[in-house]
Amino acid sequence: MAIPVILCIGSTQVMGDSLGPKVGDLLRTKYNTPAYVYGGSKNPVNGVNYYDYYRFLKKKHPLSLIIAVDACVGNKEDVGKIKYSLDGLKAGEALSKNLPKVGDIGVLGVVCERQGDNLKALMCCSYPFIANMSEKIAYNISRFIAIPPKKNIL
Repeated sequence: MAIPVILCIGSTQVMGDSLGPKVGDLLRTKYNTPAYVYGGSKNPVNGVNYYDYYRFLKKKHPLSLIIAVDACVGNKEDVGKIKYSLDGLKAGEALSKNLPKVGDIGVLGVVCERQGDNLKALMCCSYPFIANMSEKIAYNISRFIAIPPKKNIL
């Protein structure tokens, strides 16, 4: 079975968007997750290099389960929620970027309310809020990766 891949998307330059890189750092340092983890504080996966990583994953990890992690904006009542998708995710939608969908599983942290200026909203997120949400996501992913695959019994 192929080793899982976790793609942590975001920019460390914008507090709300730093969710993905913080998750990547935690998966590597705190949880020592047995997976390929791309994206973190030192080497973020962002709008500048997204296509490079997208192509790299298709070529280098064609049989791997890919979990993509990103921050997102949402409705007021959803702020603080973690949303999971079995269809990957489209990064950059809050800033009207048209990037290709990535991942088999998408993990989205709703970090702020959608508004006219989403970049401003992402910049106004608090560090403790992002750190707490990053911790929850990293913990959940590390637990998911630790579940042994089922064996076919025939």
